[in-house]
Amino acid sequence: MPEDFDFVIEMGEAPGGYSIGVTSPSGENHTIANLDAHELLSTLPTLQAAVLGSAARSRGVGDELETPVRKVGGTLFNAVFQNATKALYLSSRQKAEEQGRRLRLVLRVRSPELAALPWELLHDSQLGGYLCLHHPIVRHVEVLEPVSPLCVEPPLRILGMEALPGSLGTLDAQAEREYLTAALKPLIDEGMVQLDWVPGHTKQHLFDALLRGGCHIFHFVGHGKFDERRRQGMLVLSDDQGREDLLHAEALGSLISIASPSPRLVVLNSCETGTSHAEDLFSSTAAELEHTVPAVVAMQFAVTDKAAILFSRAFYHALAANRPVDEAVRTGRIALRADKDDSLECFTPVLYQRSGDARLFDLTSPTKAPPPPITGEEVDHIQVDQIQGDSQDVKAPQPSGSQITIPPPVDFTPRPAIDTDHWVVSMAVHPEGRLLATGARRLVRVWDAVTGQVTWERRLGGWSTMVNAIAFSSDGGRLATGSTDNVARVWDMATGDISFELTHEHFVNAVDFDPSARYLATGSADATASIWDLGTRSKVLSLRHARAVRDVKFSPDGQLLLTACDDRSAYVWDVNTGEQKVQIPHKDFVLRVAFSPDGRKIATCSEDRTAQVRETETWTPLFHVEHHSGLRAVTFSPDSSLIATGSEDGAVCVWRADTGRSLLQVNHKRSANAVAFYPDGRFLASAGEDKLVHSTRLPDLQR
Repeated sequence: MPEDFDFVIEMGEAPGGYSIGVTSPSGENHTIANLDAHELLSTLPTLQAAVLGSAARSRGVGDELETPVRKVGGTLFNAVFQNATKALYLSSRQKAEEQGRRLRLVLRVRSPELAALPWELLHDSQLGGYLCLHHPIVRHVEVLEPVSPLCVEPPLRILGMEALPGSLGTLDAQAEREYLTAALKPLIDEGMVQLDWVPGHTKQHLFDALLRGGCHIFHFVGHGKFDERRRQGMLVLSDDQGREDLLHAEALGSLISIASPSPRLVVLNSCETGTSHAEDLFSSTAAELEHTVPAVVAMQFAVTDKAAILFSRAFYHALAANRPVDEAVRTGRIALRADKDDSLECFTPVLYQRSGDARLFDLTSPTKAPPPPITGEEVDHIQVDQIQGDSQDVKAPQPSGSQITIPPPVDFTPRPAIDTDHWVVSMAVHPEGRLLATGARRLVRVWDAVTGQVTWERRLGGWSTMVNAIAFSSDGGRLATGSTDNVARVWDMATGDISFELTHEHFVNAVDFDPSARYLATGSADATASIWDLGTRSKVLSLRHARAVRDVKFSPDGQLLLTACDDRSAYVWDVNTGEQKVQIPHKDFVLRVAFSPDGRKIATCSEDRTAQVRETETWTPLFHVEHHSGLRAVTFSPDSSLIATGSEDGAVCVWRADTGRSLLQVNHKRSANAVAFYPDGRFLASAGEDKLVHSTRLPDLQR
């Protein structure tokens, strides 16, 4: 299926109004919109009354009710689609039609009051009316994890829940159950889909169902509310006596996170789950859940029983046909509009999604079984792709006979904090220490660690491209990056130019140079770790995994490769034979791995909140350390005596590498995604979603 065209609209606060930036298939534009967001927000009660009224009134009254809706939709359209932007939209739409592709509108809203507006009402009579009926509209929530299709080994599991506390009005939940079952019956009969329901209405019932079996999709039927005091959306469940029991969005996200498999899509067929506060960007139930699941379908207005049922039926019919989730939402809108063509309830559903592919599931490609666990004495052979012709003599990297000479680190003090103005996804410190590199959305930058100034900067194409990985060569002359445009790039440090690009089948999550700087290892979401000869620019080894590879690290002698995988394991491979030496299990995705510089230890860290440390002679576990949230980063100090870890809750910790004793903690305001010691071991760099690179002086921690 041809790749979608994205018409991306980025909106934020600016002097004199709101900044509107557009990235499209036909070009880019930037302008300032003069929009009174607070006046438009004051019309929301009127809009909600019109939406509900259109479902119940006769057709003759429908036009009158639609007048305020069209007015707001026209105001929003005129503010954003000014002359140049409108021209880009028309050109992009024509280009999509000519090439047989979908054009979708992606809204990246950084202003809370703009996020609270009903952008699904965008309307222009000259362009065919409401844009949401012609294109999918996606509210992109800036969360670092990109989305790729999940190859599901059937059945695709949907967990439904209804909650109808006696104090609230009843819903036709039984009818929705029947419609869901009917919509999914073809796939249920084929064994491709399994639909289960939580056997109760309470938090405990939901907890037990998620813990017991998990699901791929969670579908909620019931009531939603918005808590103005806490500025957070919530679902209304029942307690044991049938009374209202509120479950706020943050707690709901934590609850969903215990499921295994974890849901990739949440459908909230309940009122006000898409409603947000004008002072908090992540206040709606749907937006808050984006920290836990890749996509959420919610309702921004109150919704009638009939509309909820019709939308669900059409939405799941589209998903059952393997349509992307954004197109399934548009299909649901059209079903509502077709049922009663002056109904305004088609504007009630709203889709929140992270960047990446809107095709959340691939029902045609079952997941391959993971390689069996092995001990240090048993070695299983894996597929080795000999890329250079048919020769069987192609060898993986051998350690260089000559030693790389690196100038001794210069005595300097790095700047305590560098404001990068972007979430830092990846980071590396130069072998000489004075420079550090960061990867962010679309940006590769090299910084002077002392002055905090950028020495060079390069921008990648694609509005959602994340620089997932970054690494310096041992001689400091090259920089490698891996990104979600499926490319690993090698840059010349002297010029900042790209030396060459290595194309993959999916996101590149990891890069690492071998000690000789002659070979590069990459890890990809295509479930492979690859080793490339940088002299010939050819692949010399491919190591097959069961799921996405998150990290790769060469051993100090270049003889082994350590990989991290989404199958909840890390692996050690012999790079000369492609043999798997050992499997290291975790209880969740393994995100980062590290060899100690002396080669005597390895560390692996996981979403299971732990980092494991093992010795490399027999691969025996030495100890593990724990955080309160999933771990995003792990590394050893230059003298191998310390390890540092970074966590989703912002905690960066330093531990003794021989005992695991806690020595130091630094706290970021948001997720800490990368940690790296400076070459002299006196400072630790850490960075993440607070957009800062912190450099922390380490006291004498050996005593």
